[in-house]
Amino acid sequence: MSHDYVEIARHNQSLILAETLEALVKTHEPPVELFLNAAVCYRVMALCTLLRDADTEGFAGLLCKAGQARLALLELALQGARRYEPGFLLASDNCGFSDALASGDLDTARAIARLSPTRHVQDLEYEEDFLFSRFLHLWVLAPRDIAGLELTLERWAIVVEQGDPDMRLHACRELMEKEPDRFSQALQTLVAERRREYRAYRKQLDFDEEVAATTGRVYLDGLALLRLAELEGLGPLPAYELLPELARIPLGTPLPGPHAWRAG
Repeated sequence: MSHDYVEIARHNQSLILAETLEALVKTHEPPVELFLNAAVCYRVMALCTLLRDADTEGFAGLLCKAGQARLALLELALQGARRYEPGFLLASDNCGFSDALASGDLDTARAIARLSPTRHVQDLEYEEDFLFSRFLHLWVLAPRDIAGLELTLERWAIVVEQGDPDMRLHACRELMEKEPDRFSQALQTLVAERRREYRAYRKQLDFDEEVAATTGRVYLDGLALLRLAELEGLGPLPAYELLPELARIPLGTPLPGPHAWRAG
């Protein structure tokens, strides 16, 4: 019996989102999980819209809402009315940030970068994951801060020196060099690594068909890197596996207004 796991994912995430948004309205002090749930729901629903409907504008709108949900969480944490556990606010969690960047909502991406933690949280996140996000955040906030970007890359190289090569580091280095051909090759290598990771994931006991059919088909962090390359004038770049042309949202695509994420 065959299953359309994209449609199943869309159905399941729409139900979770409806419950999440209803709980947000009813709860005076909503738990942090509701904001995180909303961001993930919007991301998966965006991917379903792209993969099943080939709707780039719908894809952009849902990614934008994922970013808005993440930003709402960070703004609430900034107010200090209640203390959130560090594990809920990790900079390495790119769900929302990469979505906003890929959608072309640069204002939300910058706001998320500005409010995200600037230090690695030991025992809760891998430092190389933090440094990847930190590099993207710094680039969005101050692309001419070459010294800050270089320091991040230097620390990143030290962290991965004794482990496996990190193709994200290679891609970010080539982005710094602003050589389109070399960046394109590095991105292609990064995509190949991503595909290997998902092949390995299929063998794990916690393998989820809905995850493989959605987030396994389009690489959101790769789209974020492509957006930065576009902003730096490194284009036009070719299509890549997991980074199809249809997923590359043109700047200026109509996006939902502020706080649209709360309405579904």
